[in-house]
Amino acid sequence: MRKTQKILDKAIQGLGLNLEEAKILFKAKNSFFEDLMEASRKLMVKKTGGVLKVYMKAFPPISITGYDCELNCIHCQKYYLKHMIPAETPEKLVKVCERLKKKGIKGVLLSGGSRKDGIVPLNLFLDAIKTVKKSFGLWIEAHTGMVNYKISKMLVEAGLDAALPDVVGDVETVRKVYGLNFRLEDYALMLDGMVKAGIKNISPHVCVGLHFGKIKGELEALNLISKFKPTVIVITVLIPTRGTPMEMVTPPKPEEVAKIIAIANLMFPKTPISLGCVRPGGVYRNILDKFAVKAGVSKIAVPSKAVFEEGEKLGLKMKIFQDYMCCCVDSN
Repeated sequence: MRKTQKILDKAIQGLGLNLEEAKILFKAKNSFFEDLMEASRKLMVKKTGGVLKVYMKAFPPISITGYDCELNCIHCQKYYLKHMIPAETPEKLVKVCERLKKKGIKGVLLSGGSRKDGIVPLNLFLDAIKTVKKSFGLWIEAHTGMVNYKISKMLVEAGLDAALPDVVGDVETVRKVYGLNFRLEDYALMLDGMVKAGIKNISPHVCVGLHFGKIKGELEALNLISKFKPTVIVITVLIPTRGTPMEMVTPPKPEEVAKIIAIANLMFPKTPISLGCVRPGGVYRNILDKFAVKAGVSKIAVPSKAVFEEGEKLGLKMKIFQDYMCCCVDSN
């Protein structure tokens, strides 16, 4: 306990955490949970002035592959593509963005299925992205997949404002869930390429419980990301999705997710930590959202009622965004 408290005392000063320290905090006894939450929340107040940003609606997601995905990962199996606006050709993408602009929407999320190499084929839409940026002035962010420096550079030149790459810290998880053979070094190369290409907003996403609901590699992913200077760290949570091999998987306990959020906050003393819109709903979301606020999260997308109740209870200032916005960048 003494060693754990010493690590916490250091981190609350804004000195960060290394991977070993992060693991010690995560494995600490349950009696230490409230101390971890309070320490992280105090750092959040220093970081943000006690302002919790809440985003009621996310930017519209657009799938540049329609309902197709070559990977067909076992936690999704194309299900979430059905909830996106299909735009399988550059021409369709421009028309979709024009329609959204006329509705007063200020930004879009380019997404879609991955090729077998783990890349979302944004490189086939460069001219369309340029047109959308020049003609409509929309904020453009994208789920990129494992892009290299060359593609990152082309996306910057086309007008991409923000990259939202997934980072997984365990090679077994990558292989069993994605069906890919990426190493941790490959994720580091991807992030390094994004930085060198000049992408101004890089907001890595870490999915808690991606390994069949178990905590496996999340802290390693955060440690890998810490070698760079991310704009925002986005924490998401596995959703056991109907019709997939993970349908009956139990998601990680909300307390475990809260510990990951708190440790991320302490590990990145100058970087906002966001709870992304991808997380289970219902009672689980209410419980998780309450713990996330206690854990010192800076931003929350699509909140439950518990966010406002807990925020008020803890004396936080709530900055609420009613328009379509994004929790993945820190320009608002």
